[in-house]
Amino acid sequence: AFPVFLIFLLIKLNLKPTLIQEVLPERRTLKLWGLLMVIQFILFGWHALQYGDSSQTYGLIHGWITFVQLVFVIWFAYVLQKVFIRDADSIFKFLASLIISLVVYLVVIIVPQLAVSFRLPFTEWTNFFASIFERHWDSRSWYDAGSYVATQHRINGFEPEAPFLVMLLGLVFGPILVSIVQEPMKKYRNGRRLQKLVWVLIFVLSVVFMMARSTSGYLMVSLLGMFTVVFAPRSTRKCLFIAGIVSVIVLITVYSFVPAVHAVFDKWLFAKQGTDNRLGGAIGLLQTFIHHPFFGVGFGNEGNFIEQFLPEWSKHNSEYINFYSKTAYPVLNDFLGWLARFGAVVVISAIWLLSGLVIRAVNVYRRLLQLNNPEQIEYRIVIRAFFVMVPLTLMVAMITQVNAFSWPMLLMYFFYWRVIHLAEASLEK
Repeated sequence: AFPVFLIFLLIKLNLKPTLIQEVLPERRTLKLWGLLMVIQFILFGWHALQYGDSSQTYGLIHGWITFVQLVFVIWFAYVLQKVFIRDADSIFKFLASLIISLVVYLVVIIVPQLAVSFRLPFTEWTNFFASIFERHWDSRSWYDAGSYVATQHRINGFEPEAPFLVMLLGLVFGPILVSIVQEPMKKYRNGRRLQKLVWVLIFVLSVVFMMARSTSGYLMVSLLGMFTVVFAPRSTRKCLFIAGIVSVIVLITVYSFVPAVHAVFDKWLFAKQGTDNRLGGAIGLLQTFIHHPFFGVGFGNEGNFIEQFLPEWSKHNSEYINFYSKTAYPVLNDFLGWLARFGAVVVISAIWLLSGLVIRAVNVYRRLLQLNNPEQIEYRIVIRAFFVMVPLTLMVAMITQVNAFSWPMLLMYFFYWRVIHLAEASLEK
């Protein structure tokens, strides 16, 4: 993705050189980056002296360079959105590209994968795209039949496993879809048609989350359903709540009387096996943070500490014995991972900055409620989606992985940030 983004950015900056001054980091930003990099280098050096080379960590030089790359990627995502999101028209184009991308992705990739998950003859199609785009975990047998879906019969898009697809679709697209269906569209051109399409997409995504056959999928359906009801206008909230209750009753009935559905829910939710690693890893991360509360242990250094604090009862399973004990123990709970890696100083600072943005968004949103032209409707939709994404991301991150530093997530974060700034500016004119 980076080379493509870089090409478009260079073309844009070549056409409008004045934008370069807008995206160059300020002196205080550079000082902050320098401080973070020095702290991380000290942590990496201390860890290298204490533990030496280890398969559980990135290593001194590699780990520090990886952290520097992370800082650069975050800044680059900020630059992209600041350069390309300039006004209401660019916001509309970005939203339209999101919807079109989702439709194409569902039709070309996800629907054929759904067919393969039911053992219908689309394996060659899915394996072809998987051979080009699918990410794989090393030393796993999940892809032996040519792709994850052909081997596991669980949909995953291009992600290394099913839960990552759930996070991508749920956190990147879910908030925008939920926000669109909550917005009165009488004065918006083709607004009703858009909402009908979005309801269809929400239904399809719900099916995808269920067919991912993962706890993450069931969790995402529940949370997005809850936010759909909570953020609904009063006139439709009661109807949506009743529809949700009816859906739960139907689901319970199907679970009780359809053996295949009963077996799927038991396997992936009620009687799921292999939770020892997730719970044990969370305990290891929490203990790591407790022992190193201020600055953490460094980005990528957490593996040794998870292993050190891992409960003995969580080590007696095949995944730990065959994989986690031999390689770096993965961060399976992102919020605890942030605390263990960066410490309370960085995490609390980030939450403070996010809280400030939320307060600004609330103030802007209240003023936008009084306006009904198309530009203000776009601002309302995006800011309402921001109100969904923030708690949704934090809630999920406290349970599992959210891939917060992936390109789609970073671009959405800075898209919301940019729209809040533009909305403030438009109201002040």
